[in-house]
Amino acid sequence: MKISDFFNMNKARGGEEVWEERPPSLNFSPKILIALAAIVVAAFAATHSFYTVPLGSHALLFSFGRYLGDAEQGLHFKTPWTEVVKFDVQEIRRFEFGEKTESPGSRYIQDESEQKMVTADSKILLISWVAQWRISDPYQYFITNNVESENNNYRLISGLAEADFRKEVASMKYEEILTTGKVTLSVNAKTRITNTFNQLKIGVSIVDVLISEVKVPPSVQASYNDVETAKQAKTSAINEAEAYANKTIEEAKGKAQVAMNDSEAYKVNKVADATATSTRLMSLNEMYMTNPELVRTNLWYENVEEILGRLNIVFVDGSNNNVFLGEVPIVVNGNEN
Repeated sequence: MKISDFFNMNKARGGEEVWEERPPSLNFSPKILIALAAIVVAAFAATHSFYTVPLGSHALLFSFGRYLGDAEQGLHFKTPWTEVVKFDVQEIRRFEFGEKTESPGSRYIQDESEQKMVTADSKILLISWVAQWRISDPYQYFITNNVESENNNYRLISGLAEADFRKEVASMKYEEILTTGKVTLSVNAKTRITNTFNQLKIGVSIVDVLISEVKVPPSVQASYNDVETAKQAKTSAINEAEAYANKTIEEAKGKAQVAMNDSEAYKVNKVADATATSTRLMSLNEMYMTNPELVRTNLWYENVEEILGRLNIVFVDGSNNNVFLGEVPIVVNGNEN
């Protein structure tokens, strides 16, 4: 039974006093208030004194704008008023120049103002390229790039990269970039941009510089095609001339070799004949010293035989009927010739 019911029952019996219920009082002692405040502060400190740095990230610690240090990946303790700024140092970011991705893997938006570049021979090319980069020093990156432009374009870094790329294009010739110089341009541009970033200490490293497209302006495309056609015709003519020259040279070398072989054979024959003649004369000389008359007789017969052997004998009988007998054998020393 409630106390109010009890007093109301007494009133019904003739009593005068009536019990009225009152809401309970919320009076707390100072000790309870202090304890509650301590619990709240402890809970706030517990939830704001620990932080986690994800895998592949790096954290910087600040207290009222003053730099305290950095932290690697993992769970760490801090004071509640310490601010933690985290950076992903493994993520590969990219700048797109001249041709920007509107939606991944589908559409691209071309910006001809960014594509136009002047070469060393004062000609214009349209070049689209990409710079891949990542954060290498979070502290340097934070103090130089903490204010980003709209859409996270990183105006400072992209501006420096674009300026250095244009300088590299301006150091190379028009024809070189269009044909065989794309790799050289990419490598040299990466080196130039890296040196600039290192000198300025902005905490960014260039991973790669990729050239996606190089072309001539539409206004000169027709003229460029004509020039390329003429160059191809020139190259074809040069190749044909070189082929003819090589063929002619080889033929001349062959003929020269044949002539040299013939002359060598002629030389050998002449030397052999001279050697035989010399040997014969030496033999005759020895024989002449022994029997001069016999040698003179033999030489006379040899000469007569040689001369008469070349004669055509004709017999004339005093009439007009001359008989040509041709070569008549001559008998010398009993030998028929």
